[in-house]
Amino acid sequence: MRAIKSILLVLLLLCLWIPPIYASVPIWTMEQGLTIKAMSISEDGEQVAVGTQNATAILLQQDGTQQFEFAAKNVVTGVALLNDGQMLVSSDDRHLYKLDAKGEEIWSRDFRKMIKNLSATPDGKRVIITLHNESVIRLLDEQGEVLQEIPVGIAVKTAALSPNGQWLAAGAANQYAYMFGPSGEQLFQIPLDGDIQHVAVGDNGTLVVGSSNNKAVIYSSEGDSLGELVTKDKVTSVHITNDGAFVAVADYSGNYYVADEGGSLLWSTKEVGAGQQIRFSADGTRLFAGSDQGAVFQYEVGAVLAQGKQAAMTQKMLQIGAVVVSIVLIALLFLWLWRKKPHILQRLWRSKLAYAMLLPSFTLLIIFLYIPAFSGLIHSLYDWNPGARSEFIGLDNFRRMLNDPYVTKGVGNLLILIVTGLIKALIPPLIVAELIYHLRSKRSQYVFRTFFVISMVIPSVGMLLVWQDMYDPNIGLVNQVLRMIGLGSLSHAWLGDPNTALWAIIMMGFPFVGILQLLVLYSGLIAIPDEVIEAARIDGAKSFRIIRTIHLPLLAGQFKLLIVLGLIGIIQDFGSILIVTGGGPADSTYVPALQMYFAATKFNDLGYASALGVSMFAIIMIITVINMKFIKTNTD
Repeated sequence: MRAIKSILLVLLLLCLWIPPIYASVPIWTMEQGLTIKAMSISEDGEQVAVGTQNATAILLQQDGTQQFEFAAKNVVTGVALLNDGQMLVSSDDRHLYKLDAKGEEIWSRDFRKMIKNLSATPDGKRVIITLHNESVIRLLDEQGEVLQEIPVGIAVKTAALSPNGQWLAAGAANQYAYMFGPSGEQLFQIPLDGDIQHVAVGDNGTLVVGSSNNKAVIYSSEGDSLGELVTKDKVTSVHITNDGAFVAVADYSGNYYVADEGGSLLWSTKEVGAGQQIRFSADGTRLFAGSDQGAVFQYEVGAVLAQGKQAAMTQKMLQIGAVVVSIVLIALLFLWLWRKKPHILQRLWRSKLAYAMLLPSFTLLIIFLYIPAFSGLIHSLYDWNPGARSEFIGLDNFRRMLNDPYVTKGVGNLLILIVTGLIKALIPPLIVAELIYHLRSKRSQYVFRTFFVISMVIPSVGMLLVWQDMYDPNIGLVNQVLRMIGLGSLSHAWLGDPNTALWAIIMMGFPFVGILQLLVLYSGLIAIPDEVIEAARIDGAKSFRIIRTIHLPLLAGQFKLLIVLGLIGIIQDFGSILIVTGGGPADSTYVPALQMYFAATKFNDLGYASALGVSMFAIIMIITVINMKFIKTNTD
């Protein structure tokens, strides 16, 4: 048995000692630290052009050396490096500029509106731009003159041209992605869920669309879905290699991804700041990314893909090793039982039919209860991406909680909810239970119990919505009553003020007579022997003394149960806050469970959500053990 414990301890230490992967060093960082708004890579991958929020276009060498800087009159919204070393620059100053290899202006064109998108073929013979809030895509020649206006029908948010100039993709404000041919004819349109943030198209017509619902969706040149990559935050930029073999994605949380043409994740990393731009070099061997911190990062695609394969292989080997170790441990356990306590195995064999009948129930219990719980514990140590590669990060998710302002605020709110929640769960139901218990007529006791229990048929969501209407600042019952009694000055937007929102939630459900708590306490009261009560009355004890010296001590078991259930319910509950305030205003009603829910469903950060769930489980367990240890019942 000592050997088994030693093996488990060694495995745990090995897991905790695996070092996490840290962010890389940028090749270049803008001194002001402002957002990289646009990016373009030269055909040979030796030069990087960036457009910045401080109205400059900068040409960098591969090693980060700055070659030149061009100053526009407003935010630079697009850059495009051409084969001859020249560069196109678009800006919110309404101009499109063409620069020579030294950064000197060759010509500029004034389009009377802010230019929001720029894309060009490497030879510069086909150039497209879109203007602010316009529903057409302008196709330009080498001199910036308009050759054709391609109608989309609704405001264009993003547009991209394939390197060979044969495909033109656009994303519009109506959440549709459009594909056009070389002559501007529309080939297909596709509806998406969420606002379209960015599009990219390869020479083979493969289309990538990044949306605000944390997805990058990949389509063939015929408009058929090839797959999708789920990200941890809204997509900010997408790109695709010329041959359509690899897709790159950046999201708002600073995560950068590489996937294959089917959307299967091959590699990911996280850098400081929000991801803003991502581009492959023309040959697909290098990947460049830009953040809102003014940083530009470079990755060797072959190296990062090899890193991703190595991590996937390591994870697979760990999984196989875990299965093998589990089998060995089970075999060792049976061997130990056979040698040390054979009567246990004999007893199990004699009752084999009973255990066989219990097996289906235990199987369902293990599959739907214990396996998800242990899965959450394991995945809390990973940057978990279901269906794709998950990266082991040790305790980083738990360290992140310590610096998460929403968790910090949520813990403070949770402490207030625990104290008030336990008061509401114990005192009002106890008072009502005592009142019903002291009714002389058994029939009256039955009638009042029934009236209280009937309220259980009211859906909890319905009750929350009723209270939400009662708190309405204009027509809500609370403010109306205050005005009726002359206290109109106290009327308030109770759920809209950070100072009162949490207390408004606490007061929902007044007068706080929980039916489960009432029935538990009432059943405890009627279980007290009548002889004990009569003896106390003969000794001259009044009702309040009987409650204090007999009822309360004999209800200790009920109090213990209700405290444990109350703590579990309060710590795990986020539904009422989600429905009524959504955690707002600001973060005034946030709780850790709500952050867990948002991390899992809104931000797709399942590893962090698992860590939050494990932490709440640990807190509940500790509090439950303390409660069981220090609250004594008459049977303890």
